[in-house]
Amino acid sequence: MTKTKKSSATKAPSKRKTRKKKIIITTLAVGATGILGYFGWQYLKKKKEQKAANADIDTLINNMEQPIVLTPSLPKPKTKAPAYTPSATVERNDDFPLTKGSKGENVRKLQEALIAKYGKQVLPKYGADGDFGTELLNALKKLGLPTSITQSSLNVIAQGTTANPATVGKDLYAAAFAKDYSKAIGLLKKLKSVDDYTAANNIFKQERINGIRQTIVNGMLNVFTSDAQKRAIKFEFLRMGLQFDGSKWSLSGIDGLPLVTIVPTSVWINASESVKVPARMVLGNEVAQRLDYTLFENKGKHFLVQTKTVKYL
Repeated sequence: MTKTKKSSATKAPSKRKTRKKKIIITTLAVGATGILGYFGWQYLKKKKEQKAANADIDTLINNMEQPIVLTPSLPKPKTKAPAYTPSATVERNDDFPLTKGSKGENVRKLQEALIAKYGKQVLPKYGADGDFGTELLNALKKLGLPTSITQSSLNVIAQGTTANPATVGKDLYAAAFAKDYSKAIGLLKKLKSVDDYTAANNIFKQERINGIRQTIVNGMLNVFTSDAQKRAIKFEFLRMGLQFDGSKWSLSGIDGLPLVTIVPTSVWINASESVKVPARMVLGNEVAQRLDYTLFENKGKHFLVQTKTVKYL
């Protein structure tokens, strides 16, 4: 039998065709890899940027303390009054003259007056506990005061040591409005603590200076502008216990302007919890803004809210 051989001309096109297909497939594979790689890189880049942005907000959120001021308070359960036991009753002796062994509110007023005038070191162990004991007796002797305190004696000791912070706040506004520096600095000296400042500030910021509600800190420093005046006023704030970080005074109620919601929104109390608040609700005072959120303070607690949902009061 004669074997028929396939011509080389018949095989050649087949090899060329196979090689051409491989080139096309390889080209497509490389092209697809490049496209996928590009979009994959863009995706990873976007995720990285989003993660970084979220981290900034998380940092603010994680630094916030758990709030208690925006959640509705539940009524306290009624408890049955304890049975009356005469043996447990503590007898109080609040009558004048006050002597060693006296107890009660008049003794407390005497102790508070001594602390206000002479400092906490005058009664370092028990403070104003309402009990006329050895510590109070020794303090009176050391100060050259009578050890038997009549009502007149208490009035003399307490004179000029106490001031109603609410009245001080009202008078401070009047002094700021009149630009009376001497009166203002004298009134600031009557505020002895952070609590005094807070009480006075609650009255002061109800009024407007130059059309704007301001805190005592902002009002005083905006009205009295000379370097000497500002320096003296700042030292009074430091004496009360306010903190200054170089740019802001830090205390509830003085960290920036008050914020109010313009639409119903959510206030974030931590990374996973939020509460709904209505429009026209005063939230607190602005502390800082970051990305699309504003950090604000309310009674010493910190929260986040979307910046576009609030405005300055």
